[in-house]
Amino acid sequence: MAILETAVKSGNVKGFETETKGISCFLGIPYAEAPEGELRWRSPKPKGSWEGTRVCDDFGPSCYQRDGSAAPFWKELVEKNPVPPRPLRMSEDCLSLNIWTPAASAQERLPVMVWFYGGGLQGGTSDDIIFDGEGLCQYGVVLVTVNYRTGVFGYFGFDALEEETEYRTCGNYGLQDQILSLRWVKENIAAFGGDAENVTIFGCSGGGRSVQGVCCSPVARGLVKHAIIHSAGGLNPNYSLEYSALKARGKEFVQYCGKSSLAEMRAIPAPELQAKYEAFRKQFNITGDGYFLPVTMDEIVRRGGQADLDYILSTTANEIKWPVREKVTVRNFKDHVFGERTQIFGSICRPETDEQAMDYAQWAEVYEMKGAQLGWAKLQAASGKKPVYLASFDHPMPHSGLASHGDDQYYVFHTLRKFWFPSTKEDDDLSRMMMLRWTNFAKTGNPNAEGLAEWTQYTPDSPLTMSFTTAQGSSMKDKKVREIEELAEVYIHWGEDR
Repeated sequence: MAILETAVKSGNVKGFETETKGISCFLGIPYAEAPEGELRWRSPKPKGSWEGTRVCDDFGPSCYQRDGSAAPFWKELVEKNPVPPRPLRMSEDCLSLNIWTPAASAQERLPVMVWFYGGGLQGGTSDDIIFDGEGLCQYGVVLVTVNYRTGVFGYFGFDALEEETEYRTCGNYGLQDQILSLRWVKENIAAFGGDAENVTIFGCSGGGRSVQGVCCSPVARGLVKHAIIHSAGGLNPNYSLEYSALKARGKEFVQYCGKSSLAEMRAIPAPELQAKYEAFRKQFNITGDGYFLPVTMDEIVRRGGQADLDYILSTTANEIKWPVREKVTVRNFKDHVFGERTQIFGSICRPETDEQAMDYAQWAEVYEMKGAQLGWAKLQAASGKKPVYLASFDHPMPHSGLASHGDDQYYVFHTLRKFWFPSTKEDDDLSRMMMLRWTNFAKTGNPNAEGLAEWTQYTPDSPLTMSFTTAQGSSMKDKKVREIEELAEVYIHWGEDR
């Protein structure tokens, strides 16, 4: 019998049973008050009490962000998908979470997995059908997906904001939302049959950076036991903003909006503020604010200041193809200006052919992402901390022939079947194997399972990566690539000569 009604600290909640018998779902549970008006750009305030029973049968709105419904990929989903994507609903009242649980009672104490969506910390939503929890929960875990503030609402920094808080800091409001959601889980997840002492956080891209942020925050200590980072994280200094740079950008944005005070900025209607931010064309991002993150995330990992947890660090084979507007050759390579996110990689490249020069330029993100995670793995392995496991999702997607940024999410959540992609039994088997690995890791900190190839932790003596190809063909491989190895060393020693 599934849990359909229960009580949390704020009041009673009522969910519903999913199509899979025995799994119940509670959607749109608020964990904080609406961060609007005077609460815009303030630390999230825990949700107060409500009267009666709150019916939790629909997702809460998402934070304001760029609306991508006009993009070709979105239109393709609308036209072809057996499960159409949900229209994006946006509001500043966006701090809610969703729970899927297979527990029959509150006494079960199942492992808990908390998912932070991607979107570069500029957007994203927990109601994406990719993250439906019905499949993953069949492997004996409680799943929580969290809405948090992004973009200008979540990471704006400005000098005057420091005066409003005892921490004398600003920014990182999205990170603070995530930490508060984990405190909510700590206090309430037992009501859904979850074990508050065994929480795994995981996320992809901006969600992966969020996971690293939580793991690096001293304020979040004791809330998490295991962590999985998909296609993000590591030691790349471009994954976060220096605090002074964040505040300088904030000052510039205030002037761009034609305002001079916080009161005026808070008076801007949310849709107008989002439009201004999109036109500004410079992003606010996670930062080392001196309190929630003492320094930038990559520097915290270099110093060994991250939480001592079990980690899986995972990328995909192809990640992101960087748009290159000009033909790059050996002759013009040194003059070619790599983008902001690829400048460090460009400095170590030594192309021998025009084809290789173009490859470096187009696929720089692959090298950088893998190099950033490898740098973390090397430091983690040398520190004597808990294990770190490396993974590479190398299975080509049925509709593209590539293993691109975020493609592994369809398999971890078993939601490829909800999309129009021409998937096969091989895809289904791989998905089930990956769900078993991920949930075993959530249960014990070890992703191994009987009958599967042993996934060994990364060590100097065994610097191997689990390559996910097929259910039976996945195995540990030596994935050494000169450029990635060199890049990892650059990241490890970044800033030493400054």
